[in-house]
Amino acid sequence: MKIAYVDSHCHLYEYSENEVKEFTSCFLIAAVSDDVYSSLKTLTIASKYNNIIPCVGIHPWEIGSTPREHIGKIVDLVSKYEVKCLGEIGLDRRFVPETIDRQREFFTQLLQIARDYDLTVNIHAVNTWTEVLGLLRKYDIERAVFHWYTGPLELIDEIVDVGYYISINPAYTIQEKHRKVVDYVDLEYIVTESDGPYNYRGLKLNPRMIKGTVKYIAEIKDLNIEEVRNVIYENFKKIFIL
Repeated sequence: MKIAYVDSHCHLYEYSENEVKEFTSCFLIAAVSDDVYSSLKTLTIASKYNNIIPCVGIHPWEIGSTPREHIGKIVDLVSKYEVKCLGEIGLDRRFVPETIDRQREFFTQLLQIARDYDLTVNIHAVNTWTEVLGLLRKYDIERAVFHWYTGPLELIDEIVDVGYYISINPAYTIQEKHRKVVDYVDLEYIVTESDGPYNYRGLKLNPRMIKGTVKYIAEIKDLNIEEVRNVIYENFKKIFIL
């Protein structure tokens, strides 16, 4: 089967079995998790399909209610299963500023795991872009993708200089700052994502929207769709060592 499109960040465990079958018929998907329990669900789904890359981790929004010993459970999952990626992990000072210190504690431990096991990291960074980039460098993380990047344009130069990638979300249709990111970042450092099934300002995100996202990127970069799709596919393979 030829994979036409890639989704570098999808909460696949939240979808029905029929939807998972539909998406995996034409997408190469990095399926992210939010906690230990969803990580187990993600791993179970991935065991049934060849074109799902499972990511395990603890989302910044969940850290306030997550016991510290769950870090050890993530290590157990990495050790037991064929895991290439930690995600969704990171820092968020906009939506959960009250837990930022605890977030840092968890994030740095997760980065140590990523370094020790040579894992890709699927990054959530909101109002913490510079700090997150600094921590990725500090812990010598080889491969990272900044999911749905909306940070400063000038920081993109530093992100790609290290060799990290930016994922573009269908929310470009209603989010001007994300459109600016599409215009700014070179195609060689772009992958597509859905972040499905997140509902953003009434936009119910899902992998079906990625085709339109690729078309938009092609228009902005003045390239044909097939070329853009192929470059993004190769970028995805580099991120997740395929």
